Amino acid sequence: MVTGPRRVALFVAYPHVYGGTERQVELLASGLQQRGWTVEILLPATGVAADRFRAAGLHVDVVEAPPSLLVYGRNTRRGRAVRATVALPAYWTRLRRRVAGAGLVHTFTQRGFLLAGPAARLARLPLVWHVGGRDPGRLLNQAAARTASAVIAVSRAAAEGLPTAREVEIVPNAVDPAAFAAPAPAPASAEGFHLACAARLTPEKGIDVLVRATALLRQDFPDLQVLVLGGTQAGHEAYGEELVRLAGDLGVDSAVCLKGFVDQPFRSWAGSRVYVQPSRREGFGLAVAEAMASGLPVVATAVGGLTDVLDGGRAGVLVAPDDPRALADGIKALLDDPARAERLAAAGRARAATEYTVDAMVDRVEAVYDRLLA
Repeated sequence: MVTGPRRVALFVAYPHVYGGTERQVELLASGLQQRGWTVEILLPATGVAADRFRAAGLHVDVVEAPPSLLVYGRNTRRGRAVRATVALPAYWTRLRRRVAGAGLVHTFTQRGFLLAGPAARLARLPLVWHVGGRDPGRLLNQAAARTASAVIAVSRAAAEGLPTAREVEIVPNAVDPAAFAAPAPAPASAEGFHLACAARLTPEKGIDVLVRATALLRQDFPDLQVLVLGGTQAGHEAYGEELVRLAGDLGVDSAVCLKGFVDQPFRSWAGSRVYVQPSRREGFGLAVAEAMASGLPVVATAVGGLTDVLDGGRAGVLVAPDDPRALADGIKALLDDPARAERLAAAGRARAATEYTVDAMVDRVEAVYDRLLA
């Protein structure tokens, strides 16, 4: 029997982006509210994430972090890292006062634990740490796993990096229900895009591999057009510039459209023939699950959670990572065989409808909360 308040504080560490993690938080928070939970989303700064959460009717509170704690990616080094470390205790104290009265605190990603985990324990509240991928930083992962009252991982691959966790619950991400209602794929879109990919522009997402594969595919498909939906992430601006140079050097700058961030990317890839995920590292692969839900056949690298999402290759094509030729061959196989592409699309849609629903995700997370509050 639950004896604590059914009030949860969800801490989101990246206020300046609205990507896969933030979309999951919105779906989770909305689902919990519908089941009677009081949900507050806490952020370290204002930004697009706060705007989107509020637009969805969710309660948001910004516990402003000092500038030293709002530096991301490769920019957090040397003196900046020292300043961030020095600023943490004071921020934990402020956040501890803010979460007092909650039944529990739920943090997301390594950064989320670093900013909010100690504050939750200082407030003597149960702490849930939600892991979205096999992030580097073994010592931090060990500390977070030991500190958390419960650990949630989005896939078995994400859980493998947590050897010291007392217990890890596998809770796959959920597909936005709107993805199932997205316009159905057609032989070609009005804009002529054959391939689609949704990923932020960071090296781990492997968009450079897709650009190189595009150059190989243009030998067989001279009119091939590729749509990439995803913005440049803070701290990785140089990678976005590198992609533009690479496309120009390979002569495919007119074939690869780097459209930038778009909300609900599954609405923008309608009409594409194949969805491609060329990641070097992937904890789950939410965009792949959304592509499956929207009826697109998928070619993805066999890394991390992508292998599980595609059911070991039964719901899509898996290829070796960081290999432009393997990626090009996997894509060509589906472009050359529409019947096979259609079969895989149907298998993917069925899998998304049974494994990656919002109700399934909320059921599993709520079970963790109830156990901690009992």
